[in-house]
Amino acid sequence: MPTFKLILEYDGTAFFGWQIQPDRRTVQGELRRAIEETTGERLTVTGAGRTDAGVHAVGQVASFASMTRLSPTVLLRALNARLPRDIRIRRIDEAPPRFNARFDAKSRTYHYLFIRRPTALWRSYYYLVTAGLDVAAMRAALGELVGERDFTTFASSRDDSPVKTCRVIRAELVETPPLMTLAVTADHFLHHMMRSLAGTLLEIGRGKSRSMAEIIAARDSSRAGATLPPYALYLMHVGY
Repeated sequence: MPTFKLILEYDGTAFFGWQIQPDRRTVQGELRRAIEETTGERLTVTGAGRTDAGVHAVGQVASFASMTRLSPTVLLRALNARLPRDIRIRRIDEAPPRFNARFDAKSRTYHYLFIRRPTALWRSYYYLVTAGLDVAAMRAALGELVGERDFTTFASSRDDSPVKTCRVIRAELVETPPLMTLAVTADHFLHHMMRSLAGTLLEIGRGKSRSMAEIIAARDSSRAGATLPPYALYLMHVGY
């Protein structure tokens, strides 16, 4: 049975996250509906990242197996015609047998986007920060994230992962005025980890004297900064 790999983007504003929930509008639910209408099959759709309600994606990856005879090109057109306007499949390829978008992923890259001036247009997609920031201190703190660490401090109470260890591959702050982007690549992320990291980094930038290494070592969520809102968080890329 052929397996297909999809790369898609979506505006998470009107969704209750990626994962299917009863009586809730979700990305996975809309995608599965479109695929089932196109192929006439009941099937399972797997996503690389279970983004929360309000979180966006530029490079989410999904996979499914199907007996359809449609080519990836025809399938792409058919699915996009059936999907709502806030989901768009960018590419479909036939993948190796048993490819799984979630379990075969080696890394995920998330961006948290700050905007440094008031805006009427993008206030629901960027997190507004108008006060001065110590960017050098923020970058120094990010350097302490890289490597394999226990990130219990940045996990929400809803995270039921038995092991809270993640391997951060890259963490950087990119300035493209008026935007400032927190970009983190890791093998995986805990629930709310990226939003908690963003809030902690913002406190450091605002002058709160804190050691990121000590915050991580505490393994105590009370040591982290505020968990920032989901609307400025984007799943950018999944590596395989």
